[in-house]
Amino acid sequence: MLQAISQKFRGGCLMLVRDNAGAVDFLGTAFVVHAQGYLLTAAHLVAETEGLRVVPTSSGGEFQPISFDRVAAMAVSVARRDSAHDVALLKIDQGLDISVPDDFLGSGDNVLPGASVMSLGYSFGHDQIHTPLTVGGFAAAKIRSYNETRLILFDNMVQNGDIGGPLVHVTDGHVVGIISGRFEPADVVHGSADWERRPPHNTNISFAVDIDYGTALMRAEGLFGHE
Repeated sequence: MLQAISQKFRGGCLMLVRDNAGAVDFLGTAFVVHAQGYLLTAAHLVAETEGLRVVPTSSGGEFQPISFDRVAAMAVSVARRDSAHDVALLKIDQGLDISVPDDFLGSGDNVLPGASVMSLGYSFGHDQIHTPLTVGGFAAAKIRSYNETRLILFDNMVQNGDIGGPLVHVTDGHVVGIISGRFEPADVVHGSADWERRPPHNTNISFAVDIDYGTALMRAEGLFGHE
């Protein structure tokens, strides 16, 4: 099952980069959510909007080079942003139609602790490894952060390059979250009187924000009902 779900989504995961005076700076992962060239990613990756590009790579069916000397980068703009919940909706600037799966966006409400989940992202993109990685795990908990953001915790030690990628509920094959990074309890209890005195955690728990924040941006953009 994991293989089928991976192949369903890998082609829609793109590297998110920035054109920096001719050099390419890797930022993280973005994934296609609409046939008109819209993608979701983490808002903090695109705080600076100049020079943003996305780069498609192989879906992974064959052995591929670790890095590619040349890639086909496409310019993107930030269509909408929800910084409070760390979600951004991007739009590929050039007009094109992209194939997307039917009925692939779910909701964090449908995930229960213990559910099988799968993360997708360019885990080692900062090390110039241009291959998306599929990593399985289990939903560990569902919590709300100090600002009431709905978070899905899962036992998968994501890398910085995974940030912005999709978290998929394996059972129903729906995207249920947008990966935000490694879970650090101090970030969630920010504002409590004693959190600075707590030692840092070396944890294999990561977290994603509920995909519902992303679909809210898509709804505000008028995408639903206009496939």
